Parts: sequence; structure tokens; C-alpha cells
Amino acid sequence: MELFVIRHTEVQNPNNFCYGNFDIPLNPNYELKSKMFFENLPNDLDQIYSSPSKRCTDLLDFQNISFSTHNDLRELDFGDWEGKKWDDIDEKDLNYWMEDYVNRSPKNGEKMIDLYNRSIEFTYKTFESNCQKILFVTHAGVIRALFAEALKINLNQIFNIAIQYDEIYRFQINSSDKPSLLFLDMTNILTGEIIQKLD
Repeated sequence: MELFVIRHTEVQNPNNFCYGNFDIPLNPNYELKSKMFFENLPNDLDQIYSSPSKRCTDLLDFQNISFSTHNDLRELDFGDWEGKKWDDIDEKDLNYWMEDYVNRSPKNGEKMIDLYNRSIEFTYKTFESNCQKILFVTHAGVIRALFAEALKINLNQIFNIAIQYDEIYRFQINSSDKPSLLFLDMTNILTGEIIQKLD
């Protein structure tokens, strides 16, 4: 099964708010970007799954196509920090979290290990549908989790992976004793360049 994954387009965040599940509007160019994404995606997708965040569903609503939302594709929950300016978050709390973001959570938020587990569990569950081509519309955190699984990257290193707004990431789910995820390539919708390895 081929899995195509895109991140929502750029957001309007001039005040540098912390946002995971906090709704924040897309830049006005999202309609053009949505069109470009779907010009570069297969036209025979079997199923489309989206994060419930408006910045993801707006891209799909513009296409007037059917899709399902799933909480497992949402971004990391930043808890009490959601909607606050990063500069207003207590520095001690922020540093404590950043020292081990895999196993620690923002205040009343979510650990990265929990995001990883829900993302990967949902991804492998889609394999049971016997679809050939699936699209996820999601967030940088979920995409990093997919790369961690596919490339066997330690979760402590996943913020070294740059997740762009204009890329289509293509994975493959293989069948064996248990499903496994492989990274195939990524396509830049602005240049058409296809890259097969991460930097």
C-alpha cells in the first residue's frame, strides 16, 4: 500500500503562538497550494484521512472531496501552553520539557512518545483496509513520527528532520509477519523535484 502524506500549508502566526490543537488560520494562499498538492497527487486515491484541525480540513474542503477525520493524526497537544505566545511560557517549564520531550509533556499536554504510538498504530491500522493508495493530511509532529518509524530514527533526534509545507511524502506499507513502513520519496509541489533521501 502506498501512503501519501502532506502537511497543512503555512499558517498566519505573527504573534508566535504555541499551537498544536489550537486552531490557527492558514495563509490566504492555501487555496492555490491545495490545488497544487492535488495536481501532484494520484487521482485514484482510495481513502483520505485528515487531522480534525481546521488548518488541515480547510485544504480538503476547498477540493470538495470526501475524507475522514481522525484524532490520531492531530498535532502534539501542548496542554496549558496552547494559544499562548512562546515568550510567555515559563522558561523553567519549557526547558524541563525540552530536556526530554519524548517522555515528558508540556503542562497538561502530551508526550512525544504518545504521539508516536497513536500515529503509528493508526497508520498500520489503515493497512487492514486493503486500500492501494491512501492520503494523510496532518502535521509536522505526525510526519516526524512516520519518519522515525520508517527510517528507524530515535525519537530524541526527530526534530533534526525538517518537515516542509510544500512536500508530498510518499511511504509504502509492506506486508510480512507484521506490517512495516518504508520511506520512498518526497515531491516538492513548487519545483516538481523528487528527492529519495533526507538530508
